[in-house]
Amino acid sequence: MTDERRNEQELEALFAAARRDAPTPSADLMARVLADAEAAQAQAQAAPAARPTRPAARPRWRQVVDLLGGWPAMAGLATAGVAGLWLGVAPPAALLDLPLAGFGTADPALVGMLPGVELDLLALEEG
Repeated sequence: MTDERRNEQELEALFAAARRDAPTPSADLMARVLADAEAAQAQAQAAPAARPTRPAARPRWRQVVDLLGGWPAMAGLATAGVAGLWLGVAPPAALLDLPLAGFGTADPALVGMLPGVELDLLALEEG
């Protein structure tokens, strides 16, 4: 703890010395800087003012495409959408049995949604 305070005091003494002995630029340097500034101002006044241009309005669909990541991202989204539609309309046989395998039954009418709770869908339909 004391080492930190001593280090801070030493640093503060160095900063105070640097503030006291601030270097001042020479008169020659200041004259050159001012001459460069005047030349830059003259150049800026001589140049014609550029008309501010408004960006062209872009269609809404183009903004959405850019927001989603451009055409490569749109191609990926289209591919995923077509694949999802295809699997939803004509799923392969292995995909039909996959959810039932997780429930441990081959009968789609008997599905245990909660462990320890029996839910017989056929009994509900008959009753």
